Amino acid sequence: MLADIPRTEAYRSAIDFAKSSGYLAGKVVLDIGCGTGILSMFAARAGARRVYAVEASDFADVTTKIIEVSECAVLWVREAR
Repeated sequence: MLADIPRTEAYRSAIDFAKSSGYLAGKVVLDIGCGTGILSMFAARAGARRVYAVEASDFADVTTKIIEVSECAVLWVREAR
């Protein structure tokens, strides 16, 4: 998905719109199949109270590191088993 810039930007725009309308403020977000966690990070930065990022592959370890580096403190990454 990251390589698909138009699609990623479309998601970012939609989440930014939700932020500007106040829709995400205080909400809990569940991102199933989060991959790199990019959409989870967008939601966290848009004001979601809590974001659960779930990844079913071993990539969850990498996602955790990506999120730590990005300083999105409200995210939890869990590997689905």
